[in-house]
Amino acid sequence: MGGRSVPPDDPPLRRVLQSILEAPMGYLPSHIQQALRVALPNALTLGNAACGFTAIVLASKSEPGDTEAIRYLAMAGWFVLAAMIFDLLDGLVARLVNGTSEFGCQLDSLCDAISFGVAPGFLLYAQAKQWSVTAGQWASLVAVLYVLCAVVRLARFNVAPTDPVEKKPGSLAHHFTGLPSPVAAGCVACFAWIGQVDLLGRLSEWGGFPEVQPWMLPGCLLAALLMVSPFPYPHLAKDLLRKGSRQRLVLPLLVFLGLAIFSIPVALAVVFWAYCLQAPSRALFLGLKRALRVPKLNRDDVGEGRSPWRRDR
Repeated sequence: MGGRSVPPDDPPLRRVLQSILEAPMGYLPSHIQQALRVALPNALTLGNAACGFTAIVLASKSEPGDTEAIRYLAMAGWFVLAAMIFDLLDGLVARLVNGTSEFGCQLDSLCDAISFGVAPGFLLYAQAKQWSVTAGQWASLVAVLYVLCAVVRLARFNVAPTDPVEKKPGSLAHHFTGLPSPVAAGCVACFAWIGQVDLLGRLSEWGGFPEVQPWMLPGCLLAALLMVSPFPYPHLAKDLLRKGSRQRLVLPLLVFLGLAIFSIPVALAVVFWAYCLQAPSRALFLGLKRALRVPKLNRDDVGEGRSPWRRDR
């Protein structure tokens, strides 16, 4: 099953990227071109899985009381981020070189289950057991739930109906249902990144900001539940390639760059958690707005001195 070619009305940035990728292939025989169209995105997908497994190995090296534990956990978190980059690139490259396939879709889901399900869950447990035995026990329960939610999220995404017709920007076709598993993995990994940040000379035994310790388990539990929630989340990759939507990303990008000057791990944590919390926050705001909405006055009722909140008997 092959993918589709990029239509002429696609964004200019996408057409430029497609030209860059396909230009070298034009000098190769057709059968080699076809093999590369499939092999290139699949190789990136396998890079995703390799990074996820490496994160698990590094997290397993962190023993309680070991002075190198913080470094191993931080490295594991960065490999989760590397897996996200591979996951972003494989789908983009597959569409640009017309190399999408059913095999690639299934391979992508299996690799995502490793990198954005098992790896973050184990990283969560490995971090919590640095504090105490009790924290590790609670974290093991949260980690199991996290992995289950990630697997359900990926399975639900696989069986979701797809519409080949491009939808209007801003419609639900350009949104995910539930928090995407890579973002949830970033929300978990950011605690490992912050764990290596030494600011103002304040370091706990866990490392980094002592204030974030109490928020890790509840935060990761929330991220797990949001993966299987009905909340719509915007598709930032599509927005980035769409000319009309890129303007909305300017302000968040400037905020990220400003925070990155202060601390890249903190900037990444703010970005991941801002994206994670924006959907439930928006739903809560709209719910309160509807609940507090004052009914409009009817002119006839006002003229006759009747209250619009009172039903005539």
